[in-house]
Amino acid sequence: MRYSIENELFKVEVDECGAELCSILSKSTNFEYIWQADPNIWKGAAPVLFPVIGALKSGKYSYEGQSYELPKHGFIRNNKKVRLINRTSSRLSFLFSSDEETLAMYPFKFDLKVSFFLFESRLQVFHELVNTGSGPMYFSLGGHPAFNYPWKEGENKDDYYLEFERKENNSIFVLSENGLLTKKEKPLMEGTNRLALENGLFDKDALIFTELNSSEVSIKSKSSKGKISVNFDDFPFLGLWSKPDADFLCVEPWDGLPDFEDSDQELTRKPGIIKLGQGSIHYASYTIQIFEA
Repeated sequence: MRYSIENELFKVEVDECGAELCSILSKSTNFEYIWQADPNIWKGAAPVLFPVIGALKSGKYSYEGQSYELPKHGFIRNNKKVRLINRTSSRLSFLFSSDEETLAMYPFKFDLKVSFFLFESRLQVFHELVNTGSGPMYFSLGGHPAFNYPWKEGENKDDYYLEFERKENNSIFVLSENGLLTKKEKPLMEGTNRLALENGLFDKDALIFTELNSSEVSIKSKSSKGKISVNFDDFPFLGLWSKPDADFLCVEPWDGLPDFEDSDQELTRKPGIIKLGQGSIHYASYTIQIFEA
């Protein structure tokens, strides 16, 4: 079931299944800013990534001598056990808790609350993870919102680019065919804050930034003044991804990474993994702000 919040500028909808953002609709232009999950191209819209991000080597990991299997990006997305727990005119909150099914894949007890706050042109996606188990837990958490573009008739995708908050000097890890990190790197941005969204940019899968100076990035057009900005202060990594020739771009705040090809598959040594103590709470949010021309 979908639930909505709205103000004079936008109407936002979130699917209870997976606590997935599925619409940011402009009231002035009637433009839909979130990809509408066309199953013929990509059936997601903005899945929550937990307790791993990206692919595991052979789809498996080990913890305390036991082997476990997890799907890519974890088990929150498309999960029908997520429940709405709070709704106001400007806020929606959803809860997903560990159970026998999750414990078979991931041996940690938790409560994960995902909330959506709409204020003027900003939507904050807020995560609150509580370790309810009897020891430490290890996890990664992230977002995967997909934004539609072009925004106006007559514009082409070649008119669009990404503008980072600061100038970057970045190389990215080359991904293997099965989505794992290799030790090969290639330069992508050298002393610039702009990345052209040119054809072929995502032919080799996602671009994963691990050493950014910026904590905000904007999708912009050369032919209009509008932009979509994503602030990811609470997340050290950023993924960018699209299907080749698809009219969307995923801007993904991450606090973990896929496995390396040579991973020993031990969860406690997974790149970017976070250790959360018994009874502790992890907070992380990202904010989407839409500036209409």
